[in-house]
Amino acid sequence: MKFAHMADIHLGATSDPKLRELEINTLRKAFEICIKENVDFILISGDLFHVNIPDLSLVKEVVRIMKKVIENKIKIYVVYGSHDYSPNAVSIVDILEEVGIITRVGRGKIEGGLFRPEVIVDERSNAVITGISARKLSLEREVFKILDREYLSSLKGYKIFMFHTAIDELKRKGEHYEGISSTDLPSGFDYYAGGHMHRRIEYGKIFYPGPLFTGWGVDLENTVKGERRGFYIVENGKPKFIDLTPFEGIYKEINVTGRSAFEVNNLLKEFIEKTDVKNKVIVLKVYGELIRGKTSDIDFSYIKSEIMKRGAIYLHLNRSQLRSKEFEIIISKDSNSEKVEEEIFMEVLKGKKFNEKKLLSLELPKALFNQLKVQKKEGEVSSSYEKRIKEAAIEVLGIKDLIEG
Repeated sequence: MKFAHMADIHLGATSDPKLRELEINTLRKAFEICIKENVDFILISGDLFHVNIPDLSLVKEVVRIMKKVIENKIKIYVVYGSHDYSPNAVSIVDILEEVGIITRVGRGKIEGGLFRPEVIVDERSNAVITGISARKLSLEREVFKILDREYLSSLKGYKIFMFHTAIDELKRKGEHYEGISSTDLPSGFDYYAGGHMHRRIEYGKIFYPGPLFTGWGVDLENTVKGERRGFYIVENGKPKFIDLTPFEGIYKEINVTGRSAFEVNNLLKEFIEKTDVKNKVIVLKVYGELIRGKTSDIDFSYIKSEIMKRGAIYLHLNRSQLRSKEFEIIISKDSNSEKVEEEIFMEVLKGKKFNEKKLLSLELPKALFNQLKVQKKEGEVSSSYEKRIKEAAIEVLGIKDLIEG
């Protein structure tokens, strides 16, 4: 028996054209390897797409790739991930199943107060496949509590359990997944095909392949730092990781603390001039507090332009922890929410020049905030609510005559 295990593909997660091309090419290559290796079936443990109703042009390309797998008599089994699931709409996973592209795993029913998941027997290999679908906010944890473990233990054959949930004891410091204990998984299975944790993990018979491709945020940073991306091929019970990491990258951190915006611009230019960025993904993290100048004085648009001119695939810029001393707001520890609002307003108003004296007091912003906090009335439609709030704000600002004039 030979099968493939993928997870967290997140197709459509990136809007950058170059990364999207790499993303779909990585999926194509993974499936071509599965055909070449003549696997019996493919498992996808959740988050096939980044949203449950993705762009149809992307879906069309994915269907074209998957059809080649189907034509080679290889079935694709998919369990819902947290991004696939929607409580109010049909997911693309359901549509792909309806047209015979994939087979969905994770359905079940309550019998005698216990959840009994549907069991599928793969026709080509006789593998027994079952699992639990993900839900938003990891609500699947409740299903694990009422799992019919006796029924699952009675199943015979090579048994695979698919799931899209984090395992608490496998989480690293700083990972905030809501998860379950490994003991919450049903016992007696030969392979536990996990998804949701965005890195490769091997823990007994529990396997997480990590994302097949990542084109955003911390996952992109980790790839650039050296974390490998790919999937497993399991032959005769022995998993082998297939490395498909699609690019090389450069990670650079710049701490601006104690520096001026002018100095930071020079540091960034020096980095560009001394670094070979061609055909690489660049992750640039700029953080800390400027001693002089504003964050807007750092010419990031020029930096991006220069990096792309020199042949980089993509620049991911992380400046979420960049701040300016000129806009540091200190809040008293014992302040309540109203006091916090007042302190923030007063800090922002410092050094501002207004002709209208009322703009230098707290009366106007507090009055405006109070109007914006007004809730919708029972049965009130959105258009009426928006009109009422707008009219009240105009009245507070005293600009009714100006607008009407």
